Amino acid sequence: MPLRYLITILIALMSCSKEVEIEQPAYESKVAVDGWIEDGDFANVILTRSSPFLTDYDSASIRNTFLNYAKVTLIAGNGDSEVLTLFRKDEFFPPFIYKSIRLKGKPGESYQLKIEVSGETITASTSIPIPPIVNSIQMTPASDTTVTIEAIIEDATDQENYYYTEINTLNIDTRFHPSAQPLATDQSFNGQTTTISVGRSNQPDPLNIHNIDTKRNIPRREFAITDTVFVKVSCLDKKAYQVLNAIYLDHLSSDNPFSFVEKKTATNIEGGIGRWTGQASVTWKVFWKKNSDSPQIRSLQNTEKSPSGNFY
Repeated sequence: MPLRYLITILIALMSCSKEVEIEQPAYESKVAVDGWIEDGDFANVILTRSSPFLTDYDSASIRNTFLNYAKVTLIAGNGDSEVLTLFRKDEFFPPFIYKSIRLKGKPGESYQLKIEVSGETITASTSIPIPPIVNSIQMTPASDTTVTIEAIIEDATDQENYYYTEINTLNIDTRFHPSAQPLATDQSFNGQTTTISVGRSNQPDPLNIHNIDTKRNIPRREFAITDTVFVKVSCLDKKAYQVLNAIYLDHLSSDNPFSFVEKKTATNIEGGIGRWTGQASVTWKVFWKKNSDSPQIRSLQNTEKSPSGNFY
């Protein structure tokens, strides 16, 4: 076809194009809950209002979704209860979080959440299992400048176990967040000692309320040999695992244009959406000592879980 005819056809097609406006379907805003409680630590709950997919977002509109006037009650399985207190936390945006100041999580205990806001009542339940048995953490050189990290876990035989790994790199992250492929079950290694990879990740916190810095010039999943990394290995109950795994898969799908989500993300929130999850955790501090041929690794106690005092 002569070039002049091709140009004529292209101009004609362009002149026939018009802007298409997509009409926003009817949408019912729901209370979105991002809540967790860990053994030896206080309960944490972030409340927002969900927004339609086509909403234009800016700092003002995001701030307006935050619910800072709710009554949030934590109820332990033994009947003890506490109304959570609203705190300012600058690592979040909006920078507010509801926290308990008296009740802390205990292994083997269940916890109910009751949220009352704008005439609505939202509830959720979770439990904290027995902490995992982490024999050690391994830091292995991957190159002259990077390392990989693995957790050696001794799986208990008398129950189903669901594992969740998180990381916090000193002076890089402001709080713990999921590692690469952070969730695992013991279906393939029940009752055995196994190795779980703890990869560096750009995965934000489960509901994407806190984002992390993604610009590091090192291979994916590897850490810089100069990094000091706090590794948290947790056990979850089955429902908490299902909810976090569904949210994690949704994050992966959102980054993949060829992936389609055929059903709504799982939630354990009655009357709202999101997650309320309990976890029993052990935390390790790992770093490569300067001028040394071996890494420095030690297990931390509950009182040491916040190395800079600004995490959970």
